[in-house]
Amino acid sequence: MKLLGRDIPARELMARIEERLRTRGLPTSEAVDIPAEGVEPRVEPLTFNLHALEDNADATRALPLQTHRGGVGQLVVVAKWAFRKSCQVFINETLGRQRVFNGHVRDSYAQLSAEVIRLRREVEQLRARQASLTTEASVESAPAVAPPEPAGAPDTHEVLPKPRPAATASSNKRAGTPAPTKPRRPKGR
Repeated sequence: MKLLGRDIPARELMARIEERLRTRGLPTSEAVDIPAEGVEPRVEPLTFNLHALEDNADATRALPLQTHRGGVGQLVVVAKWAFRKSCQVFINETLGRQRVFNGHVRDSYAQLSAEVIRLRREVEQLRARQASLTTEASVESAPAVAPPEPAGAPDTHEVLPKPRPAATASSNKRAGTPAPTKPRRPKGR
């Protein structure tokens, strides 16, 4: 299990360390404000990925030779070193196209990252402009006092229901029931 900075409660860990230091009679450090999100710095993904692509773009650059084995493992490292030295020309030739492709991928990612950053800025500007327009519109359209309408005046803004299609009247005649003659009242009154 790999623990990351956000998986370890920093305040609790610092308190335990301070307690252990006090029990041993060692001086403790002064109070340090630990950020709530942890001790690791925030990583901006676009920049991080671009740097990772730059670091690993050259496929002909060899990884360091190392082993975790002892004894015979050291012989494997020597064999790898000898192979690299003798075949480096062929390795570079074989991976030449990969290096060019990786460069194009890196450049494309850089362009896309720049475009994403530009679009984020533009969205923020548009949101700020929309918020300012919304506040201006709410100030301008403050509720004005409307003059009272006379009590007997019909409401011209009321939406009346659509009349029934003629097909229902003919279907009522077929069923033997007369069509309703009384107009329906709109709901809500």
